[in-house]
Amino acid sequence: GDRLICALAKILADEFGSDHVSRFSQDHFAVVSEEEGLDERLERVFEACRNANGGRTLPVSVGIYRHSTEEVGVSVACDRAKYACDTRRGSYVSGYRYFDLEMHRHVELIRHVIGHLDQAIEEGWVKVYYQPIVRAVNGRVCDEEALSRWIDPERGFLSPADFIPALEDAGLIYKLDLYVLDKILEKMKLQKGYGLTVVPHSVNLSRSDFDACDIVEEIRRRVDASGFSRDMITIEITESIIGSDFDFMKEQVERVQALGFPVWMDDFGSGYSSLDFLQSIQFDLLKFDMSFMRRLDEGENGKIILTELMQMATALGVDTICEGVETAEQVRFLQGIGCSKLQGYYYCKPIPLEDIVERYRSSIQIGYENPDEADYFEAIGKVNLYDLGAVAVDDQDSLLNIFNTLPMGIAEVTADGIACVRDNESFRDFMGRYFENDLDDSDFMARVRDCGEGGGRSVFEQRLHDGANAHFMLRRIKENQVTGASAVAIAVISISSANEGATYASIARALAADYYNIYYVDLDTELFIEYSSPVGGQELSVERHGRDFFGEARNVASVRIHDQDVGAFLERFTKENVVRELDESGAFLATYRLSDNGIYMATTMKISRMEPDAHHIIIGISVKDAPGA
Repeated sequence: GDRLICALAKILADEFGSDHVSRFSQDHFAVVSEEEGLDERLERVFEACRNANGGRTLPVSVGIYRHSTEEVGVSVACDRAKYACDTRRGSYVSGYRYFDLEMHRHVELIRHVIGHLDQAIEEGWVKVYYQPIVRAVNGRVCDEEALSRWIDPERGFLSPADFIPALEDAGLIYKLDLYVLDKILEKMKLQKGYGLTVVPHSVNLSRSDFDACDIVEEIRRRVDASGFSRDMITIEITESIIGSDFDFMKEQVERVQALGFPVWMDDFGSGYSSLDFLQSIQFDLLKFDMSFMRRLDEGENGKIILTELMQMATALGVDTICEGVETAEQVRFLQGIGCSKLQGYYYCKPIPLEDIVERYRSSIQIGYENPDEADYFEAIGKVNLYDLGAVAVDDQDSLLNIFNTLPMGIAEVTADGIACVRDNESFRDFMGRYFENDLDDSDFMARVRDCGEGGGRSVFEQRLHDGANAHFMLRRIKENQVTGASAVAIAVISISSANEGATYASIARALAADYYNIYYVDLDTELFIEYSSPVGGQELSVERHGRDFFGEARNVASVRIHDQDVGAFLERFTKENVVRELDESGAFLATYRLSDNGIYMATTMKISRMEPDAHHIIIGISVKDAPGA
């Protein structure tokens, strides 16, 4: 690097003369030159720079200020030349740009913004607007984002792109951001006084906020003094400022979260290091950049990418927002892939507090979400209705011959009935094709209600009107603590025709009649799945997933196996003994008396390997005699 800087200095000196070249700092140089023939001289400099870097590209950006534009001092002339140079940031091809009148107007605007910031805040030129963030599953406002607008008495409405970067570069943005926070807290108090629900509000921070002052402590002090809890103020940080100084910003994010403030990554997907960031920083929410919305109409690739990213965020336990939502089609798609929250002109543009109040007076408001129901709707909204497509991996799977992805939906179970609150297109097609108008009295609906009221997970078969058999999996997601409603996720996991012979359900019933419990165990990790049925029952359902099978089984055995049998069982039932007997005889058998609700029954355990997979075993617990025998 030092050699390249020295080489560049020599190239400039050879072309313009040593007396006309000065080094500002780092790799920045200033040159005084006659304007005539300047373009040709710069092309020679660019060519020499390519040779100086061993033939590899060494892009050089040049900004030029003509003395004929306006007579100014040397310092101002250099500043304007550098401004023109800086407009080429991000270009990896050598080139130059002249300072022009448009740049001059922009420089004057920057000077005006910096010089009048305090006055703008004091006299109310800067106003805070609020854009609602809507919960995808219920269509209610669950958050609001605060955005600053500068309405100048001389220059009119200033774009945020004009004044925010200027204040960031000048190190003054902290004044604006703290002013916005103060206005948020004022608004929340007024809103509470109007009898309106108060939802969390988000405020955007810039990188220079953290350099100019202890912004975290300033925020904490103001929020604590307001009387609102800290989780009512969310901090939004753009992806780009995380990358500007990763270690420092990671420390600040963790510090903010430790104080109880949620932290969102704004503009996710606008840069190139997002996925790397997510491995090291646990954000509370990812706000997908509005560019994703623009790409949705360009073809299937945009939908596939956004679907997979949404699934990744859900797997990481991170909430999601898509901004820039403008159409009903976008809303339906985002609801289907599990996007938790939506923001955009489809719902409302940013508006001031007085307009929010007026919308309520005129009864044209969206409506606020009940904060006590937020956890319930968040759980519903996070389910990705395209997440089980990998279950049917066989190209000949009968279900995928009919539907392009597994039918999935979410039903809400209440005392008054059952209603579908979310579904994907395949689920709508399935229900319309097979259930028609007889849904309310079907066994299917009874199963859904049982799952909603009893919880857990169940797998069952439903015969369809054409004689085929559909196999469903149900799982209760969440219970609404306010209304008592329950949300149940529904997946159609397969369809078998009437003449296919044995079905999942018939096999499960046959096993359930003989087996009290069945365990599927990974010998390497000791992770397991437990399937169970009532004694003598005709159904086998997924009970639970667990870990440390042998340790947990021995703990249960010491409590539930008869006192006269438990000692011998525990001595024999170890992982090492089980593996040894499987290797020697192909099976592990044990008989003992097991308590079921205080009544002992004679049971037999049989363990076999999952051939040819020697790393997994199946354990069946069968009932030899009826309870109490």
